[in-house]
Amino acid sequence: MFCPALRSSLAALGITLALMVAGCAASTQSADPRGSEVAAGAKPAPKVADCGIITISSPSKYVCNGKTYTSYQLTKLRTDQEKQYASGK
Repeated sequence: MFCPALRSSLAALGITLALMVAGCAASTQSADPRGSEVAAGAKPAPKVADCGIITISSPSKYVCNGKTYTSYQLTKLRTDQEKQYASGK
């Protein structure tokens, strides 16, 4: 019914798709190294990647969870939170 070249091409496509799906399933780990601390109830500081950009200027402005922040404010929030976790408070 199918020619051998088409059959081998379909087999190669099926194997490629299976490997791609398996690779994605293995890479679904949390990118947040504080995983258990965040899950315990601490609210993480907003990240630029999770915010919407309002203006591209100096400093850039972002909106995160309904609040407006500059890039400097977001950096300060993240470093303050990292210091807090490092001190164990």
